[in-house]
Amino acid sequence: MKFTPITLALFLTVTVGVAADELSPDGRPHFSGKEADSVEEAFHHFEEGNEKLEKYLKDDSIEGADLAHIHELTYTLENAIAKMQAALVSLATSLEEVHLASERGDIDVVLESGREYLSIADQFDD
Repeated sequence: MKFTPITLALFLTVTVGVAADELSPDGRPHFSGKEADSVEEAFHHFEEGNEKLEKYLKDDSIEGADLAHIHELTYTLENAIAKMQAALVSLATSLEEVHLASERGDIDVVLESGREYLSIADQFDD
């Protein structure tokens, strides 16, 4: 499953949080999920997790064990989305610095922030 940058940016505006190593109100454990060390790894977890979730949701009913697997899977997906969201915030910040510096004619900031922007943007290229 592929997302356009605009669709992904809109999707990632949802704030997500993961409460690791806690119990839910009904006493179920919270999982930490797979962590992503890079945006590329986050995309991998995101795509892999979505494929797994899609398989669980193909039928009109879900078994109790599958529901537990889905619950655990959501933590990995939340971690992946949070990683991508953080990178998009950095991307937008760097681009705004380029924008404002270009208005001021500040070549040094355009060069520095522009390069930072491109290094972050490269992580989103397939």
